[in-house]
Amino acid sequence: MMEQGGTNKAKTMIVQAPESMLRVRKTKLLVISGPLQGQEFLITKDVFSMGSGMHNDLRLEDASISKRHCEITVDEEGYRIQDLDSTNGTYVQGIRVTQAYLNPGAELTLGKTRLIFCPMQESQDIPVSTQEAFGGVLGKSLAMRRVFHLVETYSGSDASVMLTGETGTGKEILAEEIHRHSPRRHKPFIVIDCAALAKDLIESELFGHTRGAFTGASGERSGAFEHADGGTVFLDEIGDLSLDLQPKLLRVLEKREIRRVGSNDVRRVNVRIICATNRKMDVEVNEGRFREDLFYRLSVVPIELPPLRRRREDIPMLVRKFITQLHGPQAVKDLVDFDATMEVLKRHEWPGNVRELRNLVDLAFYNAKRPVDLSSFLSMGQFNRRAAEKESPFAVTADRPFKDVKNEIVTEFEKRYLQDLLARNDGNVPKSAKDSGIERAALQRLLKKYDL
Repeated sequence: MMEQGGTNKAKTMIVQAPESMLRVRKTKLLVISGPLQGQEFLITKDVFSMGSGMHNDLRLEDASISKRHCEITVDEEGYRIQDLDSTNGTYVQGIRVTQAYLNPGAELTLGKTRLIFCPMQESQDIPVSTQEAFGGVLGKSLAMRRVFHLVETYSGSDASVMLTGETGTGKEILAEEIHRHSPRRHKPFIVIDCAALAKDLIESELFGHTRGAFTGASGERSGAFEHADGGTVFLDEIGDLSLDLQPKLLRVLEKREIRRVGSNDVRRVNVRIICATNRKMDVEVNEGRFREDLFYRLSVVPIELPPLRRRREDIPMLVRKFITQLHGPQAVKDLVDFDATMEVLKRHEWPGNVRELRNLVDLAFYNAKRPVDLSSFLSMGQFNRRAAEKESPFAVTADRPFKDVKNEIVTEFEKRYLQDLLARNDGNVPKSAKDSGIERAALQRLLKKYDL
């Protein structure tokens, strides 16, 4: 696959604007052949995804198109299309590309569908921050400066914030910074992980309970909303909140009051809610797993944190930050050829995002060998997961008894599956059990078996 440029023409999509503004021409995609022929789709989002899966902004029902096939983003150079490791590829002007800036009139081919990239005369302004940090969150990329603009604008308000983005992008850290930059900074910041708590406990964790409300409730207990009175409640993995609890959370948002489990007494609370999820919440709403009215009350300020692969220019500053936190600013000198190493790291796909980058730095610097070659550690374990996934997972030969080969393959499959399952859920065993369909006790036995 080729990586295409076309930057000079693509820059015609950018209109001169102040430093705090990215002004781009509005665009649309015109389908000229395929199942949706004749239809037009406006590109109105920072990241416009296309594929056969339900989660895409433009869904193309075609067996030759991958679920997440490609996406179009906008930056200082213009509109850029990027193939998402699709099976049959993304084509621009008949050439298969990994990524390319789109010139006006460019023809895109995805499976049986052909589209024309059509700029419009009107322009739209995308405000960005002039800062390269928001508290402890760093980033000079356009994608992060967009995020910084939103949090600078709304941190001082009481508006509910919904943080979305892949696992490891730093949603909890940003939520803490929003709290620290708000008038509530001197009051509590309470974290509730909706995925980690058992369904029969989360209501008590949120709202508290009275004595005798359920088996084991030996006394009165206040919940997260009472503890956070005057401050902020951060609800992580909000997409995992059960349907029967959603009306009670809606009541908190609308009336600022709660009822403890087992009580009819109403208690007033003064809290701000920030929530986070790695799910596509519009899909959760469409499929009836999340209340639409609650979704809109929670996402007054929606903020999507970009994956690290969309902010590669931030990698050097993040590496410096992590090394400094571990060993002080002088430790950066322990790296082998900093600039060359950063170029290697920028080419990595980072499926674990910023958390994966930090783990890489931790792993490398806790090793006694000096100088440190960060890039050499990319070949270890989870850092090479994407490369491993692309290879044939098992080599099968008939040079040994069937039973022996089968047992080896089953063992290797179980170990790899569990490693990836834990990595996707940040080591959260209850969530891993839920996602995999394995009973928690059985999953714990398997983890013990493989020393995971």
